[in-house]
Amino acid sequence: MSEKLTIKNVVGGGAIGTEIDLHSVSTAEFEKFDIQYEPESYAAIVLRSHEFDPTIMLFRSGKFSIAGGKSVQETNLTFQRFCDELESITGLEIEPSIEIRFFVTTGNLERPLDLSTAAVSLGLDETEYEPEQFPGLFYRPKNRDWFAILFASGSVVIDGDPDLEVLEDAYDEIDDTLKNNGI
Repeated sequence: MSEKLTIKNVVGGGAIGTEIDLHSVSTAEFEKFDIQYEPESYAAIVLRSHEFDPTIMLFRSGKFSIAGGKSVQETNLTFQRFCDELESITGLEIEPSIEIRFFVTTGNLERPLDLSTAAVSLGLDETEYEPEQFPGLFYRPKNRDWFAILFASGSVVIDGDPDLEVLEDAYDEIDDTLKNNGI
């Protein structure tokens, strides 16, 4: 990762290749995960690792989401440990697949920002700024998979793309646009 942005969350998902009985899995004794299953309020099992940050949400269809990792390596390792334990406990033969869907990153433009002026510079049709409701400026440029939230302190959150290089380019684009407009 660059010096400009820090990964705060790796979001992924995929499938284990088979449908699963959530009730049976929810009563199993996992060694490396805590399990939460409340089918009345959420249609998935939530598994939290004892060792790592990512949380896995496993659905009956065998599809899953995974979020909370600070790196791709940590996310993949958590998923692999879950798959190993699931196979061991249930005897299921699974064919897991995982993809990284997007990253949530943070950075700092290293200067305070006038967000009202920034909204005009970035384009009023691509920004939303309502300081009475939220202290940040939402920036969703057209034809981009990423979006950003800018704060008056100069902090920025950029996410929505699975390519870190794209997010770094987004940071540079925002920084350059604001600098070129005296912000």
